[in-house]
Amino acid sequence: MTYPLLSDLQRLATRAYGVLYDDPRWADDPKFIPLYLRSKGAWFVIDKTGIVRAAKEVPLGQQIATEEILEVLSSLK
Repeated sequence: MTYPLLSDLQRLATRAYGVLYDDPRWADDPKFIPLYLRSKGAWFVIDKTGIVRAAKEVPLGQQIATEEILEVLSSLK
């Protein structure tokens, strides 16, 4: 790979970017416990200066479209 990836074990980035299921009511709801403190499906393209050039949240149950990310990356060149 020629680009950096992010590991977010402390959930700092997911909170900062608003893609964390962190509603405390979910901790007590058996229906939502599997999602609580998990990251939503999302992707971000951030340039070398730290500017978010593209972002998309993907609905629950849908896969992230790699082709869409590649199109965004190509358009930024």
